[in-house]
Amino acid sequence: MSDAPRRCHVSFSELLDRLSIAQIKEVMLSEERSSYSEEIRRIMHDITLIIEENNIKPTAHFLRLVIVLAQINLHIWHIKETMMKNKSRFDECMKLAHQLNGIRNQVKNMLLEESGFIDATKKRTNVNTDNIQGWHFSL
Repeated sequence: MSDAPRRCHVSFSELLDRLSIAQIKEVMLSEERSSYSEEIRRIMHDITLIIEENNIKPTAHFLRLVIVLAQINLHIWHIKETMMKNKSRFDECMKLAHQLNGIRNQVKNMLLEESGFIDATKKRTNVNTDNIQGWHFSL
């Protein structure tokens, strides 16, 4: 285990979420790639510390939750791009982004539970999906 302390003091699921987003940015915003690469290293450091300190053994379900989280984050990224490029679809895209954020928060809560961090203060409360269509996971 590294001797360096944690750098980001957020929940485990929030770190996984930030890792997913930083990875998207590293690919999509190539002019800022090095700063996102460094952010990824910092986040990975903290994730490693948490896994080692808490003896977390990722299961297949846990890995699937991480993949779903990354998929949702990438989709939200594309929705936001559409919102900026096509102003006539702004409201439609904003609603879908909000709905997906509800699913994203549900997944982050599942990651907390799966990893043994049941602390209610860390759970995301904005989990409303407003009856989103076509986004059903067998989680």
